[in-house]
Amino acid sequence: MNGIINFIMRMDAKALRAVLVSLALFAALGVMFVAGKMLFDADQSPVASWFAWLSEQWFALPLTIAIFIALSFVGFPQFVLMGAAVVAFGAIEGFLYAWLGTLAAASVHYWLGLRFGSSLVQRYGGEWANRISDFIGRNGMLASIIVRFVPSGPFIVVNMGFGVTRTPYWAFILGLAIGAACKIIIVSLGWQIILDFFNGQDPMVIALLVAAMVAWIGLMLLARRWLRRNRPENPDG
Repeated sequence: MNGIINFIMRMDAKALRAVLVSLALFAALGVMFVAGKMLFDADQSPVASWFAWLSEQWFALPLTIAIFIALSFVGFPQFVLMGAAVVAFGAIEGFLYAWLGTLAAASVHYWLGLRFGSSLVQRYGGEWANRISDFIGRNGMLASIIVRFVPSGPFIVVNMGFGVTRTPYWAFILGLAIGAACKIIIVSLGWQIILDFFNGQDPMVIALLVAAMVAWIGLMLLARRWLRRNRPENPDG
């Protein structure tokens, strides 16, 4: 316990804030998962029936993608969107829908950045957008992976930055596909563990969820450390 406390005390303010933001998102996901489980198990379960019906319709995937794109423009948290897809469609199908929705939304942002340039990114991200765009331009696909693990800025601004810097689309989308998949795997694992727990299986499955959360935060801190070493110098000194 003392080791954990010492580790936390040595963190700088921004790293601690990033950890707290991640924990808050995990807590929000947990509440959503428990509420979803209780709602689906209710005696009158029209919600579960409706989603079961929706998952069999041809427009389920296009509708999910449209929702991901629309809500990305108002800054809706990606973790929550991913969690909602997993709750609605199950761990495997929800993973696929959330992954494709994330790729589609990010692609729209990329092409907007490519088409309208830095003025649009400035409108969303201000001076911070200039710094992230410079970093993106120098690191390409690796940057597209790394920024998915760190609360580095608004999802839409980060993706537009890749378009502004004319990062090759294949590098952008491949990096995003890897980074987003890691996020959604954590979300899907969390949902499956909640289901197992409520279905009376070994309570130790919760330890798996805690381990996944710790692994995610560890990856986030490593990615943040890499970002700090490779970020552009502040022009103001």
